[in-house]
Amino acid sequence: MITIKKLDNFTSLLDAIKIFDTTEFVWEFLKEINEKKDELFVVFKKEWKTTIFSVISDNNIPLPDLSQIFYSANLYQNEIYDYYGRTTKDFDNHILRLHTHLKDFFPLRKLGKPMIKSKKEFIFTTVNWEWLVEVPVWPIHAWIIPPGHFRFTVDGEDTLNLDTQMWWKHKWVEQYFSKEKDLDKLLEASQDIAWDSAIAYALWFTRLIEEASNTKLNKSSTLTRILVLELERIYNHIWTIWALWNDVWQSFLLNWYLSIREELLELNKEIFWSRTLKWVITYKWTNKKLKKEDLEKILKILKQVEKRVDTLSYIEEYSSWVYDRFKDTWIVNYDTITTHSWLWVIAKASKLISDYRIYDKDYIENNIIVEPILWIQWDSFDRFQVRAKEIFQSIEIIKKIIKSLNEMWQEKEIKTEDIKLKDWIYTSFVEWHRWEIFQMITIENWNITYYKAKDPSFVNWTLLEYAVLKNIIADFPICNKSFDLSYSWFDM
Repeated sequence: MITIKKLDNFTSLLDAIKIFDTTEFVWEFLKEINEKKDELFVVFKKEWKTTIFSVISDNNIPLPDLSQIFYSANLYQNEIYDYYGRTTKDFDNHILRLHTHLKDFFPLRKLGKPMIKSKKEFIFTTVNWEWLVEVPVWPIHAWIIPPGHFRFTVDGEDTLNLDTQMWWKHKWVEQYFSKEKDLDKLLEASQDIAWDSAIAYALWFTRLIEEASNTKLNKSSTLTRILVLELERIYNHIWTIWALWNDVWQSFLLNWYLSIREELLELNKEIFWSRTLKWVITYKWTNKKLKKEDLEKILKILKQVEKRVDTLSYIEEYSSWVYDRFKDTWIVNYDTITTHSWLWVIAKASKLISDYRIYDKDYIENNIIVEPILWIQWDSFDRFQVRAKEIFQSIEIIKKIIKSLNEMWQEKEIKTEDIKLKDWIYTSFVEWHRWEIFQMITIENWNITYYKAKDPSFVNWTLLEYAVLKNIIADFPICNKSFDLSYSWFDM
C-alpha cells in the first residue's frame, strides 16, 4: 500500500514526519520541475505501508536538514547537492562523489541555476601524531572492481578511523530511463544494472510497468517469478560465502562453494537458456512455462545443493580457523544499525527484522510464509550464518513452489499486445540477496518522465567506519565481503 501526500511547505513536512522513527526512513530525493521550482520527495516505510511526502518549493531557498532527525539523510542531501546544487542551511559537503566532473557541474540541473556554483574537494581525516599511521587504499582493487577510496588511521595494529569515498561513477541510468520510450529497451537495461541480479532488477522494473498498465499475470507465472528470484538469491549467497572463504584462504571450502554455484548457473542455462537468467521475466507475456521435466531437474539439483551446503556448514561452524577469524570481528551494534537506517543481512545479524518478502503480495497471495533469519551477536560470523540459513530457506520456498506448479492445471497465457501507461506516480520494492530495491517512476502522457532508484548499498557504506574500529586492516576483506556492498552501485 502506497500513500502519496503533497504538502505546502517544509514546515508542514517536518511536522508530518515526526511520527516515524529512524528505521522507517527510506529515502530523500529531488526532482526539477521548471527553472524556478523543484519537488522534494521523502519516503518512509512501515511494514507494508509506504508513505511518500512531496513538497514543491522555489529552488533558491535552503532544504530542510533531515539529517538532524534521520542520520542517513545526510547522504541523500549530499546526493541532492551533487546532482542539483541545492543544500540545507548548514550544509556540510563532506561526502562528495562526482570526481570525474567539473566542480561547477550539476548533471541533473537542466533548467534552473544551482544555489552553489562550485564544489569543494573531499576532505579526509588527517592526523598529526607521529605514532599514528595513515594507510590509503585506492584506486585500483586487486579484483578490478569499481573504484573506491579507503583511508585507514591505525595505532599499531588497531584501526582508529576509516574514511570511505564511494559512488563516484555517474552512469546516467536515471536519465536513460527518463528519456527512452521503448519499454523493451528499458527492460533490457534494467537487467544490466547489476550483473549478478538480472531477475531482481527486471522484476523491480516490470512490477512498475504492470501496475502502471494494469497488466495481469496468471498464477503460474507469478510462482515462476518467485522461483527464479529465490534461485538467484541462493547462488548469490553462495558466491558471497565463497568470497569469505577466499579471504581467509580456506581452499577446500571455497572450491566446493564455487563448484556448487557453477552447477546452479549451468542449471539456469539448461532450463532458462541464460546463466544469469536474463529475459526470464517480461511484462508483455508470461514467463517461460516450466514443464514437468524442468521442475524435476530443478528439484534434483537443489536437493544436491542442500545436502552439500549442509555438510559444508557443519564444517564451517566447527572449524577453529573460521571461528577465530570471524567471531567478534567487525561488530556493528544494534544502536548504530537503527540510527543509520540500516536493513538487510547486517540488521538480521543484530536481531532486527528486515525482509520485505514478509509483505510482498506475490508471496502472500501464494501462501508463501517467510520467517526472517535472525542472529544476535552482530559480527562477521553471524552475517555468514544468516546467509547460510537463508540458502536453506530459499530451497524450501522453491520446493513449495514446484509442488504448487505440479498440481496446477494448464493455464491459459495472458498476453498484452499494447501496454498503455496510466499517468501517476508508481513505486516498487523487491527483496533480493543484498536487501531490498526501491524505485519510483512518474508517468505523464503515457510515458516515463521521471525515474529514481535506490540501491541497497547507498547508505550502508558508512557502517564500515563503525565496524572497523579496534580491528586490524588484515581483517578488512572479511568485513567487506560479509557486508557485500556495491562499490559504485549504478547511477553514480
